[in-house]
Amino acid sequence: MWLVTGALFMEILDGTILTTALPSMARTFGTSAVALDIGISAYMLALGVLIPASSWLADRFGSRRIFVTAIAIFTVASALCGQAQSVPEFVALRVLQGIGGAMMTPVGRLVVMRHTPRDQLIATLSALIWPALFAPVVGPPVGGFITEHLGWRWIFYFNVPLGVLALLAALWLIPDVRGPRRRFDWTGFALTAVGVFALQIGLEHSARRIDALGLGLVCAGLAMLTITMAHLRRSPNPLLDLGALKIPSFRAAVSGGSLSRMAIGAVPFLLPLMMQAGFGYGAVHAGLFVVALFSGDITMKALVERILRRFGHRNVLTINGVICAASLLSLSAIGPHSPAVLVAALLFVNGLARSLQFSSLSTLAFADVDRTAMGDANGLFNTILQLGAAAGVTAAAMSVHAGDALAGAVGLNGQGADYRFAFIAMAVLSLGGVISALKLPHEAGRTLTTG
Repeated sequence: MWLVTGALFMEILDGTILTTALPSMARTFGTSAVALDIGISAYMLALGVLIPASSWLADRFGSRRIFVTAIAIFTVASALCGQAQSVPEFVALRVLQGIGGAMMTPVGRLVVMRHTPRDQLIATLSALIWPALFAPVVGPPVGGFITEHLGWRWIFYFNVPLGVLALLAALWLIPDVRGPRRRFDWTGFALTAVGVFALQIGLEHSARRIDALGLGLVCAGLAMLTITMAHLRRSPNPLLDLGALKIPSFRAAVSGGSLSRMAIGAVPFLLPLMMQAGFGYGAVHAGLFVVALFSGDITMKALVERILRRFGHRNVLTINGVICAASLLSLSAIGPHSPAVLVAALLFVNGLARSLQFSSLSTLAFADVDRTAMGDANGLFNTILQLGAAAGVTAAAMSVHAGDALAGAVGLNGQGADYRFAFIAMAVLSLGGVISALKLPHEAGRTLTTG
């Protein structure tokens, strides 16, 4: 399991670590930092487009072969990214790196879920969640530290020895399991790829600027994905079997659960911006508060299984969902002169709540999924997770823009009022997950918490 957790951490970290390195990279390539955003986008797009096919590849060619191949591609692409001499070359290599990441993490998760007894899934999946919480928080400061002291190319070079060790470990530890053979759904793949591509591009564009182009791409992506779902339901050999959506626990985890993840996942995006751009803090000062958030994340990891076994998924998702919303709302009340101890305490509580909510949703998703259907459910869940992450950043950014005009109407004034308004918006968004949790049957997730 530690191998898959490490692979997941590498994949998510590489999506965020470049943020603070872009100015230095721009000087190397003779372009602007904004123009180099395409390097981050290319990586995330490759992930989103190819993740849906990962389960089919694992079933067809074997989980060990695909996992090892993915690590090899990711590692080689990392080394070549460090050698890139132009923007087009760098972007192409980031796409290659994203191809490796798209196969690496979903296949690793699938192996773990297929070989873990159901009554141990809570502990196992909770351990797999921490990179999703940790990597977005530490990525930017780690990238900034490496860039300042060693140069931006070392961000990629550090992946090489880690990748080699992971590859050797995978050859030894990962079982070579194959699923039932089935034809590849080229039509489903093309429809999914176009839909995901358009939606992710539109969401990313809208996070920077709200205009007709961004809204048009989002609408086109959603329309294409609607067509895709109709095709997947009719196809005798769909790229992804949508049967898992008929299971109440899985459906709740990917519908209302996506709203919770969008809101909670926006915190690492909003918090550093509010403290630096809104309050005028330095990077180190803001980084210390991020440590408080992560401390809450880590502290909760030791308690998740006991809490879920004691109270059950429905009660935890409902009550903790309200706590998540309240903790997000509390962050709208802080300002540049708020006592540091109070701010750290609020962030610690937010870390506790978001860690418990993430873990509860991720374990609930697979509580009632049959092992034979785990591959398709895993591919579907990871695709929605990827789109939800992009949607969360977009919703947060749009809320900041809206805060310019509306912050005063809700009594927010002074420094960082637009960012504080965004935290209110995220609190309201997170309540959508609570409404979904209330509709769950009381026995939801019980297969994981009994025995």
